[in-house]
This record gives sequence, C-alpha cells and structure tokens, in this order.
Amino acid sequence: MQTLSAATVIQQGIGQVTRCAGGQPEQPPVSPCGFTADGFLSHRFLPLYEPATELPEIKDLETGVFNSLSILEKQYDIKVMDVRDKPYPYNILLAYWNAERQVCKEKSYTELFIISDDTDQVKLATKEYVSTGHTLYYIPVLPLYRLLKSGKDKRSAELLLSVCAYLYHMTGVPYYRDEDSYLFYHYEMLEDWIENDFDQMDEQDINLHRSALHSAKYYGDIMQRKLFNKYHLDHFQERVQQFRTHNDFSEECLKLAKSALDIWASFPDAHLFKHIGNSFPEKEESNEEYDDEYDDEESDSTIRLSEIVHFIAENDGSLYDSLAEMVNSEFNEKCHTQEPVLVKIYDQQLDGNNDTLDFERRLFALIDNLCMLLNDLP
Repeated sequence: MQTLSAATVIQQGIGQVTRCAGGQPEQPPVSPCGFTADGFLSHRFLPLYEPATELPEIKDLETGVFNSLSILEKQYDIKVMDVRDKPYPYNILLAYWNAERQVCKEKSYTELFIISDDTDQVKLATKEYVSTGHTLYYIPVLPLYRLLKSGKDKRSAELLLSVCAYLYHMTGVPYYRDEDSYLFYHYEMLEDWIENDFDQMDEQDINLHRSALHSAKYYGDIMQRKLFNKYHLDHFQERVQQFRTHNDFSEECLKLAKSALDIWASFPDAHLFKHIGNSFPEKEESNEEYDDEYDDEESDSTIRLSEIVHFIAENDGSLYDSLAEMVNSEFNEKCHTQEPVLVKIYDQQLDGNNDTLDFERRLFALIDNLCMLLNDLP
C-alpha cells in the first residue's frame, strides 16, 4: 500500500491578480491619455508564482507529473495545456493550474493535488467529497407509525416502511433506540434532565415532555421491530410492482420507493460509511503515542456522519426542540464534519478503478425526500 503526502515543495504560493470590487459607486472619469491599442484586451494573463528556495529534481518531477496528467486527461476528458515552451518549474505549475481549473469546474467539491509516495514518485491525485451542508438528516418514524395505525393509506405506508427498512438494514443508518447510537444517549440525557431538574420547568411542560419521551420510547420500539423484520425488505420490489397510485401523496411515495430500489440495485453492497476516513496518510513515520492523542483530539472536534444521519422519533414538538438545542450546542463546539471522501491517484494502478461517490449523493437526496414526506404527514 502506498503512503502518500501532499507535495507543495515546487512553489511558495501562486499569486493572484487583484479581484474586481463588488460594484462601482459612480462612473470613473475618462483618462486624458485617450484609448490604447486593443491588444491589451486580447492578451492572456497566466498565473504568477514565487519559486521555493529548493526545487525537486526536474527529470523525476516532470516525468511523474506529465505521465500522471495523461491518465487524468482520459479520466476527466479535459484538454491539457501545451507547456513545452515554458521553463521549469513554471511548466509544472501551469499544467497543474490548467488541469485543476477544468477538474474542479466539472465536479464540485473536488480538489487536485501533486503528491509523492514513499518512493518519492510524483503523481497527481484528486480528493472528492460529498458535502452534507451542515444538515441534520434525521428521519422521523412516529409519523409513519401513525399512518400505519390509521389504515388510511396502508399501501403507501408499507412502501415507506420498505424504504426505511432498506436504509436500516442495507445502508446502516443508526436507529435512536439502539443503545450504541448517538441519539439514544441524548434521549437518555433529556429524560434525566426532566426528572432531576424539573424545578426549571412548569408542571405542564414536564408532563408534555414525559408524554413525548414515553411515546418516543414505546412507539419507537414498535417501529424498530417492524424495521428489523426483513419481510419489508424482501417484499420491497413486489410492493412497488403491485402499487397503484390514487393521489399526489401516493405518487410521491412510489417515486421515492423506485428511487430507493434503483439505488439498491445499482449499489447492492454500498453503505453509508463506505468512504469515511479516506484521506492522504502521512508519509513520515510518526510516534504511536502522539498518534493516539491526535486521534482523540480529532474525534472530539469532529461531527461524525453517524451523528447527523439518524432515525429519530419526531422532528417537531417541544421534545425535539430540546433535543435539537442539545445537539446543536454540542456541534457548535466542534470544527470539523465527517463526510464521504474519495481519493484517486492517477497512475497505472488506476486501471479498472471505477469507484465514485454517486451512491452517497443519491442516498442523501433519497433521505432528504423521505424526511420531507414524513414531516408533511398529519
């Protein structure tokens, strides 16, 4: 396995032309010098750079970067700039700048790096990630329980139940009644707070919170048993095939269920945490004790994906407001958010590597649509 580190030894920084101001308060005066030739307007300004005090060997660097660039060109279908007339290291910087501009434009949330491995071979690599947008993907289950209990639209409710079973069994979305889940701990904290610090609340609020907590636990356990039963997963496709729409809500449920089935068929073994923890490992050998301390600090300062994607009792009401306040207060103390990341190194070993983040993008969109449907239920 290669050990990689981002290489930035070519330059100390790429200078930028001063950006235009947001707007002009008034028309600037015309210069008394008159107009210049229009050659200025057709001139192409290339990025500036400041060379570092030490540069890598030209042969190894140029060979590695341009070989890697040829592979990147095929993967992204970009147009590589001809820099043969440019001196070293400006040719490398210019080629990188041109490739980065095209790669990052084609795919948002993508970064391009020049890296070196443990044999000092220089290559290009991309780091692509899926942004969660500081969103809580909390899927409420009690609205679905009430829909199932009412019997008003049993077929639509069963479709949604199959979608939730897919998310629970196949993608690994945590459930708030699982004792090792993030929200289980916070519901326990809320219960302890209500019972021991009730002097800060009036009697009516205490009773409302106690009732909401009881419902969250009792009916949450019922829904968990339903989700745990793989019958809803095994008959998912059959339910979709036999479903007949009769109103706007049923049409939305069918559309959502088909989307979930398509994701499952396209990525049968994919799960929520498949691309978590991917990054560039450090090249240097490190002290094990220091690494442990660093991992603890990183864990304490990072919002984990399992904390922002979750099954929850409900997304409204006073109990949820208290829970959301507690969660947001905790998240405000952290400075990083764990997100799906895909690192690709552009060398000969890339052949046959068709890994993407398409599953995560589609999964987050599915959960978002499911939450909207469930939150709009009466």
